[in-house]
Amino acid sequence: MRIAIVGAGSAGLFAANEIAQNLGNKVEIKIFEAGPSIDKRYCPQKKEYECAQCDPCRIMSGVGGAGAWSSGILNLNKNIGGNLEKLCSNASLNVNTIIEQIDTFFVKNGAPNNIFDPNKNGKELTQLKKKCAAEDIRFIPIRQRLLGSENTPNVIKSIVKHLESQFNIQIIPNTKVIAFDTQKNLYFKEGGKEHFDYLLLAPGRWGMLWLANQCDTLGLKTFYEPLDIGVRVEVPSIILEDICENIQRDPKFHIITPTYSDFIRTFCVNHEGYVVKENYEENIVGVNGHQISINGDSETSNFAFLIRQKLTAPLEDTTEYGRSIAKQTSILGGYKPLLQTLGDLRNGHRSREALIKRNPVQPTLSDYTPGDIAMAYPYRFINDILEGLEILDKVIPGVNNNSTLIYAPEFKRSAKRVDVNQYLESKQAANIFFAGDGAGLSRGIIAAAVSGIIAAKGILKKIH
Repeated sequence: MRIAIVGAGSAGLFAANEIAQNLGNKVEIKIFEAGPSIDKRYCPQKKEYECAQCDPCRIMSGVGGAGAWSSGILNLNKNIGGNLEKLCSNASLNVNTIIEQIDTFFVKNGAPNNIFDPNKNGKELTQLKKKCAAEDIRFIPIRQRLLGSENTPNVIKSIVKHLESQFNIQIIPNTKVIAFDTQKNLYFKEGGKEHFDYLLLAPGRWGMLWLANQCDTLGLKTFYEPLDIGVRVEVPSIILEDICENIQRDPKFHIITPTYSDFIRTFCVNHEGYVVKENYEENIVGVNGHQISINGDSETSNFAFLIRQKLTAPLEDTTEYGRSIAKQTSILGGYKPLLQTLGDLRNGHRSREALIKRNPVQPTLSDYTPGDIAMAYPYRFINDILEGLEILDKVIPGVNNNSTLIYAPEFKRSAKRVDVNQYLESKQAANIFFAGDGAGLSRGIIAAAVSGIIAAKGILKKIH
């Protein structure tokens, strides 16, 4: 019995582990990854983990997935990263049990044995909830484990070693799958094809466009999901200190903006962390944030401030809409992220390098272009960002200061969701399964792992 997994991110690795734990060496499992192995995702050209010349971009693709160079926050909550409870209940699984299983596996492979639990600080949590309620802000308390971008690669190495040594799973990096078919053949960029009994497609965010195109070619149904687009905000770390150190490491604030009633939220908070650049296809750049370790070493903290946008007919393609905004922003920035002070954005002024250099908040990203984000983003989104920060400032005083730094583009493209059954098997093609962010079935490390386990259980059910 031969099983192929496309993508060595969280979904692919946890799926392989689930199958192998149940069948051992009775099956042959191969994991194909377009990017390099975890210890070779370092760019020799720029001496860092990102490079526009790399194909694929090593910060986004490689063993460990895009999450390998993120802050490594594990959100241990069924309401984060998609409707995990529904995914699990459809497959007759207990969502809390699956999340606990994933968390335990991370700890066994070197994740810090330290959980940030807001409920342990009841008085502070209650006070924060009261402040939020008074301003019509929803705060989501979540148990979290922080891997840290410095430690995450070591955790991934341990997981890889476990899969290869204990189960003889083959993880094959730098191998780009260019196509698959309903007969369960994989076709490779290097040439040739290989046949399997089961396919599990989990190509992650880097492979989402490829997967959508492949599904369209094969007549496999997909559905557009909402777009999350906004900016990355950078402020002095002391502004977030009380919340991030005493209540929740990655606080989740949900706001409805007054003018357009749009949903905007904080995401991927990196306390005492760094803003980093990401490179996408077709010269599109973006920004993200890294939290190096539990004890950060930066004087600033950053977070994504994302607007949820769903489109209806005649334009439903949220992926292309998000790409068009990101492309326009990238062009204006000379293929570097745009950086602007909040004061300049609010007053309709382009930021200039001289102002940035004397700004009280100094950027942790060096590869940027001072500019005017309002020239790239629709007016509605700019208005949402300004209104959202003004409201958030009532709970976190200081985030709405003129010196606050705003980076663009920050966008989390939701992949087209593949039409699957309760075990994430294609409804149109037998024995082809899907999992992870690239298939529109999850958002984030834990959620992707949950989907990988569900798909693995679907494969096991068919084999048995």
